[in-house]
Amino acid sequence: MKTEIRLVGKRHVRPSQIVLLKADANYTEISLEDGEQIIISKTLKEMEKTFTQFSFFRTHKSYMVNLDHIASIQMNGPIKRVRLKNNMDAEISRRRKDAFLDAVRSRN
Repeated sequence: MKTEIRLVGKRHVRPSQIVLLKADANYTEISLEDGEQIIISKTLKEMEKTFTQFSFFRTHKSYMVNLDHIASIQMNGPIKRVRLKNNMDAEISRRRKDAFLDAVRSRN
């Protein structure tokens, strides 16, 4: 398995450095653990193919999170969300909730 992923040009990062991928139309915003944001011209669907082999899970049509960076999960209330270690939040869709919780449980 690859230890680094090429994002833009010659920019390579380890999957463990990536906290969150967020869809933005035909672009994807990548948030790194050091706070850096990288925008690439690929859809989240395209990125999902690369990142599912690592510890990433698509929680919502707009979000894909690194399961290693989860700080807490909020399931009560109308909006379900996951809080990441860098204080970013990602929504959890109703349809993906059960699969997400199974993925989190299987990692522990």
